[in-house]
Amino acid sequence: PDMLVTPKMASKAESPVSCTPPKPSPVGADEMRAVARKFADQPVQNPEPGVWAVLTAISKKARLRSEGMNILLSADEHILGRTVENPRFRISAVSVSGNHCKIYKDTVIGELQRDEPVPVYLKDSSTNGTYVNWNKFMKRSPPTKLNHGDIISFTTPPHHDASYAFVYREVNAVSCVGNGTTILKRKSGEMGSESKRLKGLGIGSSDGPVSLDDVRRLEKSNAELREQLEAHVVTIETLRTASKTAEEQHEKELKEFKESTSSSYLEQTKSLQLALEGKQKQLDTLSTLNTELQNSIKDLDERLSASKQSRADADEIIQSQKANICELEEQLSEERNLRIEERDKAAEDLKSALHKVQAEAQDEMKRQTEAYLKQQKEQKEFIIKLQV
Repeated sequence: PDMLVTPKMASKAESPVSCTPPKPSPVGADEMRAVARKFADQPVQNPEPGVWAVLTAISKKARLRSEGMNILLSADEHILGRTVENPRFRISAVSVSGNHCKIYKDTVIGELQRDEPVPVYLKDSSTNGTYVNWNKFMKRSPPTKLNHGDIISFTTPPHHDASYAFVYREVNAVSCVGNGTTILKRKSGEMGSESKRLKGLGIGSSDGPVSLDDVRRLEKSNAELREQLEAHVVTIETLRTASKTAEEQHEKELKEFKESTSSSYLEQTKSLQLALEGKQKQLDTLSTLNTELQNSIKDLDERLSASKQSRADADEIIQSQKANICELEEQLSEERNLRIEERDKAAEDLKSALHKVQAEAQDEMKRQTEAYLKQQKEQKEFIIKLQV
């Protein structure tokens, strides 16, 4: 499977090799949002040709997928679920439906709005639902639009221990945070400059991309874990044999669904064409009305000349109202200053909260690093004892 991981994520993936791994602490919603924001703020390096977005695993269950930590989106439509044909889009969990949800581009709107990015939507078709940023969507829910940095979780909220949570990352977009607001920026010339990056795997960081040697060392360290998983594969194969009949039924339903969806898109295209023709007729009518309005404007100009005579009387009334307006302006100024003070206070509170979260994240990274170094030291001492 493809790997687009940072050095930090690689070190986390190596930790299961230990015989007695420490019990992980519960992950909160705020921590999950911070991890997703960190991935969204980093560009995707060296994607495969045609890939326009990546689902990167951010929960423990998702990172341990045998199919890989990243789901590459390259077609106009992808079906994700437990029994989908392509293993790259498979979520092997009992709570996940066979065809759990669909992520697709709305190419019809993309053709109508060529200057704007093609919108991407998620449509749930499962039994237990799909979460997008802690909002639950069921098969009866309408499609929801996906934005760069959104968190997608299957069957459970993203911060749940059993969740399969991913962050949605567009290849040619980066999410920047300024004044507490997330802004989506499109990067021009991204693909041209991408070829000049270092050859390797992963997301750029202060330590650089993960090299192929690092990946080989990671695969070697995971060999023992894979041997333990082989025992579970036998049980899984037995369950897969039992579900083969259900799989065939799902494939049949998927084929019928694709056919109905295709016909639905054709009908939508025809209806949009008819709507465009109607709009063109409306534009022609509006053009005629515009000509008539021009003539009306000329008449109004003549009436305006006649009404200037009464302007002097109106000026006297205006002068009498200016005093009231000045008082209202003073009240408005006081109210504006009060709102500015409240906004500045809120901004300071938000800034302090962000600093606190960053400090906690740095402390957690330091603790994990110390634990990892301690573990390596113990392993080295154990190896020395064995050699003696």
